[in-house]
Amino acid sequence: MGADNPPPTDEKPIDEVYHDRNLLAIAFARAIRLTWGPNTAGWYWHDGWPVVWVDTPTGQKSWHVTPDLEDVLERSSLQQTDPENGYDGHSRTLKNCRLARYITGSY
Repeated sequence: MGADNPPPTDEKPIDEVYHDRNLLAIAFARAIRLTWGPNTAGWYWHDGWPVVWVDTPTGQKSWHVTPDLEDVLERSSLQQTDPENGYDGHSRTLKNCRLARYITGSY
């Protein structure tokens, strides 16, 4: 039994993978802001790159996204602002642990 829309057999170029991931990070931040309030998500510039951040019950998470998505960020409901208490210094590993805990409701 096959799927109605089977996955492509060709590999997806890494730029497309990161573009998808960047849009998903922005969408997640927007959903957090709409769910938890205006001070729980936003974006700011760091070393020439936009950084999308969220603050959930499991802690802060952030993602650098490509500068070509500035227009998407500006047209989203996200405000260009730093987190209230600044960047908390989380590593990628800690961010992903916090994200997994948020997803599973383990907080």
